[in-house]
Amino acid sequence: RIRYFFGGMCLCWFTLFALYVSTVYNKAIATSNTEIIVNSVIVLFIMDLDEWIFSALEAINDDWTSHTSALEDEMKDKIASQQEELRNLREIVDRMQESQAQMDQIASQQEELRKLCEIVEKMQELHASAHSENVVFGCEGDINAQQLETEHVDDNAVPYEV
Repeated sequence: RIRYFFGGMCLCWFTLFALYVSTVYNKAIATSNTEIIVNSVIVLFIMDLDEWIFSALEAINDDWTSHTSALEDEMKDKIASQQEELRNLREIVDRMQESQAQMDQIASQQEELRKLCEIVEKMQELHASAHSENVVFGCEGDINAQQLETEHVDDNAVPYEV
């Protein structure tokens, strides 16, 4: 644990040092765009010190840094498995969206079917009332009444309106 603390403190110190140096350096020297670019290159060089220090620690004692490659491999495996899980979840979401669209379509078709059933019921009521009126009043000469009695609809017959 002391190694981790020491290494973390060194990295934080170098990062803060680089931030401090870049701020002070840019305020003191940068007066044009070219100088800002040069300063940025210098800051990048200072930030590259982190890699050099890591290489030096690795050369001094390989045990201090050997776990990083194992951790790196483990993290890559975790990332790959999470990406696969994310792909699977996206496929599930796509299927659910398709199912929702189908359910919406079914709901609209059920509504249309309900309206059609109401129209058919009204037509049946009209048919029954027209048949009962014709029988009660004896309107046998009526063309529509004769068609209703024989349950034969001619092509020239006028359809019932709802």
